[in-house]
Amino acid sequence: MGRVTKSAADVVLADRDFIFSKDDEPHAKRRMEILKMHPQIKDLMGHEWRTKYIVAATVSLQVFMAWLTLEWSWTSYLIAVYVVGATANHSLFLAIHELAHNLGAKTLNENRIISIVANWPI
Repeated sequence: MGRVTKSAADVVLADRDFIFSKDDEPHAKRRMEILKMHPQIKDLMGHEWRTKYIVAATVSLQVFMAWLTLEWSWTSYLIAVYVVGATANHSLFLAIHELAHNLGAKTLNENRIISIVANWPI
């Protein structure tokens, strides 16, 4: 449509959008402290083999609900969207987060594929 020009004030404010810190990354430090105090926790670390099945079931639920609610009244539809849809979406977002940390499968590519499948109904 038209050219958008930014003023000098807009550019200066954009520089303040993020806070940069030179401190050490806290998660790695905290992880080492926890492992030092409780070495048995290391046995709990690793990928969760059930993630792919949970994602597949949740995606199937979303697709099934989309088909099932085609002829429903608005009131029933909104209740189903709120209760079932929101819960399923939250579950999928949690799965995607875990997959981003490569905790859903043994390999990087498997985690990526499961993430793509988890994103389909979202």
